[in-house]
Amino acid sequence: MNSVLKIAVKLLLVFAFLTSSSLQGQNKSRSVNVHVNDDKTTIQIKDGKLGKFSVEYEGDITLSDDDKDIVAISRGGFIEIKKSAFGSRRRILIESDGGGRLIKKYYVGGSNESFEPEGRKWLAEILPEVIRSTTLGAEDRVNRFYAKGGVRAVLDEIKLIESDYVKTAYAKLLLNKSLKVADLRGLLKLVKSDFKSDYYMSQILGHKQTNYFASEALTSDYLDVAGAINSDHYKSELLNKAIKNADISDGQLTKVFGITKNINSDHYKAQVLSNAMKERSLTRGNVDLVVKISDQINSDHYKSRVLKQALDASGPSGQNYDLLIGTLDDIQSDHYTKEVLYKLLNKDLNNQSLERILQLSAKSIQSDHYMSEVLKKVINEQELNSQNLSSLISAMRSINSDHYATEVIKRLSRQNLSEQQLINVLQATRQINSDHYQSEALKSFASQVRRSGSNVKDAYRDACKSISSNTYYGSAVKAID
Repeated sequence: MNSVLKIAVKLLLVFAFLTSSSLQGQNKSRSVNVHVNDDKTTIQIKDGKLGKFSVEYEGDITLSDDDKDIVAISRGGFIEIKKSAFGSRRRILIESDGGGRLIKKYYVGGSNESFEPEGRKWLAEILPEVIRSTTLGAEDRVNRFYAKGGVRAVLDEIKLIESDYVKTAYAKLLLNKSLKVADLRGLLKLVKSDFKSDYYMSQILGHKQTNYFASEALTSDYLDVAGAINSDHYKSELLNKAIKNADISDGQLTKVFGITKNINSDHYKAQVLSNAMKERSLTRGNVDLVVKISDQINSDHYKSRVLKQALDASGPSGQNYDLLIGTLDDIQSDHYTKEVLYKLLNKDLNNQSLERILQLSAKSIQSDHYMSEVLKKVINEQELNSQNLSSLISAMRSINSDHYATEVIKRLSRQNLSEQQLINVLQATRQINSDHYQSEALKSFASQVRRSGSNVKDAYRDACKSISSNTYYGSAVKAID
């Protein structure tokens, strides 16, 4: 089957990427530039090893099956190939005479030489070089190799091409065919071993991506290649597309998270994790993985966003949420710590998890305002036993502001406390330095104290003794009389 080079809009699109820049991921001594003007296309190639050559053509051009000769050009068309290397300049011009015959001219330097045999010999040498340096004739060549030798023949040809850009064009054309799992695994193996550019690797992996999820083994290969991409941007793009694909299993999603761990950027790592929770109903095990990976995120903003989303999903496994609480140690911002804890405290926590939250709050939260907000949330949402109440009171001691400490104590007054708990809270009012605020804190418990036994009343009066002002002391004592 002959190959036909067509100058059409398709060619303009194929070469648009190259018009203003060198090929990405290639030898920096090599560049390809393409210019399309009406029906004429000009391609200029500079290569440190091969020299400089250019191709200019117009019309439909048919190549021989061995890619070494031009056998037909449409009416009014032509092709001109020039090459200069190490002081030597050669040129071939082939035109259609309008009657189906070709006029072939060969130039060395400025002299017109006979095309036979030297011109034909040089054309046979230069034409494969031109073809493999550009995407000229790519579709027809892929079809020809595929018809003769199947996928293996196309892959073998791709191996001979140096440019990742051209390799990608051939690989995409191959992917448009109905490929078997073994064929796709062979292509992925080639991409991983022969491609240097992250951009072009991502282009192949992103083209007809659903084909790669036909089997567990194929998907595993696909994710291995995606994981080999160094660019966080391109890697996250592929993972985000994979997550949205309904054909990917929970087990394969686990592998996606394994690759996500190797993303260095907090932004992209958080983006993949967030998209997974947004697009999928995660198993508890995968939610645990999300939480574990979030511990690698340095940004307080991104980490808190992921953790809050994890809590909105199905939540971490188990009832103690220890895994998530353990990731909060590294959050420096009181604001973001408070945001995660607020959402976590809406859950039904056991005593162990609540104890860890109170200890973490006392250790990590410096802001009196945020500390008081967290402690009030604990009081509102959680059932406090004696140990948790002692830890809450201990955490409250880190609050320097009498105003915020009093707010926490007043919030406790709304709870149904045991007499021993009540005594412990009344004793805690001694940490308040302001006579006004201590008096207000004590009076908020007056009704409970009046209903309680003598031990509670004695604890109340004893706490009142730490008030220096006679006015505030009298007001507090009078409240229980």
